[in-house]
Amino acid sequence: MSGTVSLSCHAKLARVVLDNRGPLSPAEVATEARVDEDEARDALAELAEVGLAECVCGVCATREQVYQLDEDANDADVRA
Repeated sequence: MSGTVSLSCHAKLARVVLDNRGPLSPAEVATEARVDEDEARDALAELAEVGLAECVCGVCATREQVYQLDEDANDADVRA
């Protein structure tokens, strides 16, 4: 990924959490980042929208999505 990406604070926080803790659900990101689950879900959607994260699976029983950083996420230039 090339170019500069502008992210919200919650998206930046979710990116760091995913980088440090691996694939996580929105609820797990919310717990790790100490934010509301809706904020975590929005942040993950923002990361996915700009190509920094991807949904890798959904747990069958709960249908909860799990996200991980895209391979190029560490090379992305991110700013406020």
